[in-house]
Amino acid sequence: MTRRRTDWSKLAEAAAGPLIVGGLTFVALDLARRVFRHTQLFCPSRQPVISWNPADYGLPADRVEEKLFETEDGELLYGWYCRAEKPIASGLFFHGNTGNMTLNAPVMRHLLDSGINVLLFDYRGFGRSTGHPTLSGVIADGITAARFHDTIRPPEIPSILYGYSLGGAIAAQVVGHHAFDGLILQSTFTNLPELTRANFRLPLHLVAGNLFDTRTVLESIDIPVMIIHGEMDEVCPVWMANALYDACSGPRRIAIVEGGLHKDLFVRDPDTLVWAVNRFATELPHHTHPIVETPRPLERAIDTTLRYVRRTWRRKFAS
Repeated sequence: MTRRRTDWSKLAEAAAGPLIVGGLTFVALDLARRVFRHTQLFCPSRQPVISWNPADYGLPADRVEEKLFETEDGELLYGWYCRAEKPIASGLFFHGNTGNMTLNAPVMRHLLDSGINVLLFDYRGFGRSTGHPTLSGVIADGITAARFHDTIRPPEIPSILYGYSLGGAIAAQVVGHHAFDGLILQSTFTNLPELTRANFRLPLHLVAGNLFDTRTVLESIDIPVMIIHGEMDEVCPVWMANALYDACSGPRRIAIVEGGLHKDLFVRDPDTLVWAVNRFATELPHHTHPIVETPRPLERAIDTTLRYVRRTWRRKFAS
């Protein structure tokens, strides 16, 4: 009996070392993954490119409305709803990972020219929106914005979800939670590991994690999709656009801008893109998307109380 106990004791001691090393390695990789995602995915700024005046970005002041709407966890998201003269569709625009919505504000006038109303907004932690950006938070913000968009857009025209760069990857996640008539992805990557492999010499794709898998989402949805990409995109190589196009299981279009980089497509060839977006929107089937039922009075009271507590807590630590 004593010998058997001794054997088990030696076995446990022998196994303890590798288990501890393996556990520490797992913790280190998970920590590295979290740090990498946070530092590389989100580069927000509170300061506008020029100002918070839509007219400074070529947008008609009389056709832009400031909007402030609240997420389920009590964050306040700031945005503009821009109205075309004769709208043929209404779009929700998700911007990229840097700065804030004013970086993409000049693009809005081109979308207005294509006949599309646009709700442009900032995720939590960007621009005038409250809070701090997180992976789950920006997706939740996208879902909140999609629901809000349905309350302000003309119900008789199609709805479009438009995502640029990281915003395209967020849009692919949101489209599974909220119905849209069409999806436009501009300069969007296939998934995070492939994006990391394309941009870093070090094997950082090993800690990127299986996140924002846009290609897999496109394989599972059947709404019309339009891919817009630059031929010489230095961030998301053009092969990613072709891979996304090939993954689409429903109606699809692709517009590759000759010589286009990651950020200059509407500067390089605005007329062609305005026409392409207009054609895409014109041919969309239109479905009615019911608004989610309003919570009952008790649920509403609880939600209001929790949001008040969260806002008070944030103000306390912000001061």
